[in-house]
Amino acid sequence: MRSYKLAILKNETDDAHLMWVNACEKIEADFNIIDLSLNGWMEKLQKTKYDYYLACPSGTVSYFKTMYDERIYIIDKVLGFFVYPSFDEIVLHENKRMLSYWLISQNISHPKTKVFYKKIDAFDFINKTSFPVVAKTNIGASGRGVEIFKSKKTAVQYINKAFSGTGIKQATGPNLKMGDIKKRLIYALKNPKYILKRVKVYQTVSEDVQKHFILFQEYISHDFEWRVVKIGNSYFGYKKMKKGDKCSGRKGYLYDPPPFKLLDFVKQICDKYNFNSMAIDIFEDGKRGYLINEMQTMFGHVQDHICEKDGKPGRFINIDGKWNFEEGMFNTNLSYDLRLEHVLYLLEDR
Repeated sequence: MRSYKLAILKNETDDAHLMWVNACEKIEADFNIIDLSLNGWMEKLQKTKYDYYLACPSGTVSYFKTMYDERIYIIDKVLGFFVYPSFDEIVLHENKRMLSYWLISQNISHPKTKVFYKKIDAFDFINKTSFPVVAKTNIGASGRGVEIFKSKKTAVQYINKAFSGTGIKQATGPNLKMGDIKKRLIYALKNPKYILKRVKVYQTVSEDVQKHFILFQEYISHDFEWRVVKIGNSYFGYKKMKKGDKCSGRKGYLYDPPPFKLLDFVKQICDKYNFNSMAIDIFEDGKRGYLINEMQTMFGHVQDHICEKDGKPGRFINIDGKWNFEEGMFNTNLSYDLRLEHVLYLLEDR
């Protein structure tokens, strides 16, 4: 394999790029880090020619999300550099408004979604819609920013808050529904600097208030939703089980292998739009089939595998139109090892 020079495009956070660093160090790849949140990013970008640019999509607060997307647009679309994941993937990441427009424009099945920038339009919708109805903040992973209204009264209060009141905030603080709480607590107690970093992040998120627009989504009755992941030629899938009213942000994962029909559905979308790294959350609807709920180009997971068949971890690969299961641990380092493997494959194939 030839030697390549890689650039890691750091976002505003202190640690989001470290998985790329770990992946590069494991194979002794030649890389530099460019912080896109700092002044002088363009000069550093143009100072050295890189073979690939490894992105760390921002998705914590809206203004940094906008900043990162704008700069990735210049790097990918204007300068024509090879970015992984691409701008087309990143622009949908943690941007539920954009995702709703994109799904509608491409005639891809999804829960009906409405974005309102005028209070009168939001009230008109609430007066005519049936309940329950889902409200979402534009940014918010793991179920944060999702509210389910079962009555008109609570929805009206939400609208007033968004347009005339204090605005809508994401939930802040540690997500107690994710991962092993005991292990996370022990790690935090042993690493005071980590606690300070997290508190800083929580404070930043609490200050990012969504005002002057609102997003409502059709409620889909469900017991679970599928998460199907595509990284390169590897596909993974599992069920996120419903607890309370939500599936997102819960520990209830069921590693049932995804049906081939569902893998075909995801593969067709990713092939058509050249998506390299994408997690797609999908509802099953008895009348409309598969409905895309959310799409994220980068995503978290607790274990070093996110797919099983007959109790064995692995991945699905499509060979000559047929799905084959390959055993193995393919999601180490939050799947960044696999992403880097795909980047190197793309470089060799160029």
